[in-house]
Amino acid sequence: LDELEIVSKRKRKIKKYKIDGINPEFQILSKDNFFITKYDNLPKGKIISATFYFNTWAPNLLNSINDDFKTNYKDVDFGVLVYDMKKDGTLGKMISDSEVNFTVKKEHRGELKIDVSEIDFPTGDFFMGIKVLSECNADEGNFFIRICETDKTFSYETFLSKANAKDKSITLAQQPFALKTTLEIEQ
Repeated sequence: LDELEIVSKRKRKIKKYKIDGINPEFQILSKDNFFITKYDNLPKGKIISATFYFNTWAPNLLNSINDDFKTNYKDVDFGVLVYDMKKDGTLGKMISDSEVNFTVKKEHRGELKIDVSEIDFPTGDFFMGIKVLSECNADEGNFFIRICETDKTFSYETFLSKANAKDKSITLAQQPFALKTTLEIEQ
């Protein structure tokens, strides 16, 4: 049998879905912690990329003008997390646990576009975010991820116990902030 390749000349349309808001904020996390945001009412189609923002202007400005604020950037590995959403709008079951990994280099500043096309996203609403895979310490400012205050959505953040704490439980806290994100959706 001969191989037959079919090529479509139809261009795919890309729609962008953005989450941004007022009062830019910055989040720092330690290893195994995560920050995930609710995504709802997205255009139909396949999500092919997610853009997150790291080590942007504000931490760098604060570092230059405030002796008490220090950054200690280092290369940090992350994984993309995806959870489905329960009917009541809360966190459902995990869909992808760091199936897609990426590294933010210590020199990186600004947006970072991640190919997430291999993730099988839920057809409805869901939560997506990042999990820290590298050894790093939130108290050292090893990286900063851009979040924003918005009434469009909300996020969950983990708080893991300190290594020497007796209680090793994980606390999941709902936050009125969201990851500043741009999703590209192929239609």
